[in-house]
Amino acid sequence: MLRAHQSSRNLTLLWGGQLISQAGSSISHIAVIWLMLELTGSSTLTGLVAFAGTAPALVFGLFAGVIVDQFNRQRVMLVGDGFRTLLVLLIPLAYFLGGLTPGLLAVLVFLLATFGTLFNPARDALIPEFIPAERLFNVNALVQSTGYLAYFAGLFGAGMIMGAVGLINLFFVDAMTFAFSFLMVALMRLPTRRPAIGGESTLKRHRTELKRGLTYIFREDRRLSWILIITALNNFFIMGPAIVGTPLLIREVWQGSGEDFAFIESTYGIGMLLGTLLVYRFASHYRKGTWLMLGLIYDGLTFIPLFWVASLGMSPFWATILIIFIHSIGIPFIQVTRTTLIHSIVPGKMQGRVFSMINLAVSGVTSLSVAVTGIAAEWLSAKTIFLIIGIGAALTGVIGLLNPSIRSAD
Repeated sequence: MLRAHQSSRNLTLLWGGQLISQAGSSISHIAVIWLMLELTGSSTLTGLVAFAGTAPALVFGLFAGVIVDQFNRQRVMLVGDGFRTLLVLLIPLAYFLGGLTPGLLAVLVFLLATFGTLFNPARDALIPEFIPAERLFNVNALVQSTGYLAYFAGLFGAGMIMGAVGLINLFFVDAMTFAFSFLMVALMRLPTRRPAIGGESTLKRHRTELKRGLTYIFREDRRLSWILIITALNNFFIMGPAIVGTPLLIREVWQGSGEDFAFIESTYGIGMLLGTLLVYRFASHYRKGTWLMLGLIYDGLTFIPLFWVASLGMSPFWATILIIFIHSIGIPFIQVTRTTLIHSIVPGKMQGRVFSMINLAVSGVTSLSVAVTGIAAEWLSAKTIFLIIGIGAALTGVIGLLNPSIRSAD
């Protein structure tokens, strides 16, 4: 009974901290993209700052997993939140001192994302340490729901706050949310975990563990390698246009504002919350690999209507909101089923490395996608970009469904 109480307490602290900090992250996501557009007016430089926010997963993603598996995961999370609190404060301070350049903004965003690359795999790998296996699917749905609720609250709030106090002050709000998450993680009481360190030097040990993780993923369980490859391809198509293409679409089609961008993006939160309820109700009864691939197909197909957003017989603002809402319902079928699938088939001692590889396939490939999108937007309209990526992303899910080992994975 005491252990169950402690588990519930830890989950409540984690849920609350993530709800607040991810709401703050949603705010700064909007603020950074729109701030770069205001500073430069360039789609290429906007793509650059978006690239800086995802590149650390590409650069450090593999070693981040080794660190998560080798060290205390709670402490890794505390380091991540502590440094992100300080770094996000530097953005408005530099702005008010007259020293915020596009280059400095990109560097600060890169450093923020670097500590996020440590935090997120540590959080995902920490959950099985205090949650029983039979509760993992429901708990993963709950934890993912924090991100969706936070996304709506943060972005809707960003639209309100931006209009009231200005764009740059959003970063002070974000800093406070990271500080709150730090406090919640610090209050968690977890079982003592002593990772096997061995007698090798730190660098040699990390190399050995990295090689062991890659061998496990690409040789011992080929399902994981296929999931990683398909995830990477899907995110290459989807994420660049989602991050860079959306604000460009808003500016191109109806000359919208930063507030319009924030309100439209907040629609993701509502759709993802509905999707989480559907996952909770239906997805646990079927093969997780099948749901994952169906989610990827839906993910791509539901972006295609943005090509016709200006000719749907309603205002582009409300048409975009409707399309984004329909699109976002499918996202939990990807995220919740993939996380639970990894918890099911990967040993606990390897989960940090596997989640880091997933983070690499998502955020790392996103860095390439946003860079390509920023450059492509110089020649192609945002509407055309959404048409192309929607078709490509859906095809990645079709490829996965044609693979029996993926389709039957559970």
